[in-house]
Amino acid sequence: MLRSALRGIQTLKLRHNTNLQLIYSSSVIMIMGTSLIYPILPVIRESLHIPKAQIGLVLSAFAFPSIFIAPLVGPIADLRGRKLVLVMSLLLYGAAGLAIYFIEDLAWLLILRAVQGVGFSGIMPMVVILIGDCCTKEQETTAQGMKVFFDRIGLLVFPGLAGMLGALAWQTPFLLYGLALLLAVGVMRWLPEPDMLRHARPRLYFKEVVALSLRLRCLTIFSMSSLRFFLDFAFFTYLPIFALDALGIPVAKGGFLFSVYALGAMVTSSQLGNLALRYDKVHLVILAFSTQGVCLLAASAATSIWWLVAVMLFYGLANGLISPAQSSLLVQSAPGKLRGGLVSADRLFQNLAKSASPLIAGLILMASNVQTVFRSLGAIALVWVVVVVVLQTRGYLQPAPIAAVATPPSPN
Repeated sequence: MLRSALRGIQTLKLRHNTNLQLIYSSSVIMIMGTSLIYPILPVIRESLHIPKAQIGLVLSAFAFPSIFIAPLVGPIADLRGRKLVLVMSLLLYGAAGLAIYFIEDLAWLLILRAVQGVGFSGIMPMVVILIGDCCTKEQETTAQGMKVFFDRIGLLVFPGLAGMLGALAWQTPFLLYGLALLLAVGVMRWLPEPDMLRHARPRLYFKEVVALSLRLRCLTIFSMSSLRFFLDFAFFTYLPIFALDALGIPVAKGGFLFSVYALGAMVTSSQLGNLALRYDKVHLVILAFSTQGVCLLAASAATSIWWLVAVMLFYGLANGLISPAQSSLLVQSAPGKLRGGLVSADRLFQNLAKSASPLIAGLILMASNVQTVFRSLGAIALVWVVVVVVLQTRGYLQPAPIAAVATPPSPN
């Protein structure tokens, strides 16, 4: 894993590439939006007296604004530029997250998480778009894999740190969001605006983005990220609670499970550049979701922390393939002048899934138990695998040339 990561760093010349350093730092900061929260959900629930079935609101409030913001971010970035969007998003994300440290009320927690989600909506697509802007086609897949590698280093550190800080007070982990304010200053100072051809006709731009987004291959690529986050949000929301209530695993050790997950993702994400040379990326994603489906079914039958450790390791290995492979498929499906619009369309579907996931899981929990939630998630993943395998086998997911998808049909 370390050797592959070092090879990726050398390929991208990361030591001297300030642009990628700032982009990857923004991505790691973005990961804190949820990775700091999952381990301390039991503490928040106890401190603010939140019913178990409603604790998912802390995550849904964060994801909900993206449903409305995501369609705007990409077009603004394509038509007006990337840098301002990223800087303003970092400032909003950091300020709202830091402000949570000073409150003691569920209503204010949800309001500030929603404001923080607005900032998150700008950071997340900009990271993927900027990697596509700053890298050649040959470098881009490796760069997406290294993004996930560094993200998972953050995920390796943040949950354990959140668990320790959350043992002091539930608000303490939110102090870490202040780092986003410092990063915003760095982006403003050192990240140049990418040199790219911007679309000169906004009306035609939106028509082209919609036409591209409605292609079956693009809809399938959208479903990859939507399903990934649907599974993650529901699973990770109730995993710490299941670990505590059913297995007696304390909050601090529950954070350790997310570190194991991160290690698994680091292994496969660091290998993506090599794997993509040998295997179709759609096939890699199919294999990964098959693995996650089995892991979720296995989690429902867990009887010890070591059982969950094994589940989280393989779940992480699968995630390390899905995340960068999907991002690479996405940015390579559009020319630069439409890239932001396509990424925004992806984020629209993705954030609908994020917002719905904890709520749906909560409804299942009200009717049954956490184990049923995990089994339901596993079944959803495996059904997706069957559908996509059929589409792929029948040739419906073949890529179209970028020039062809970027050019609107003739009126004649």
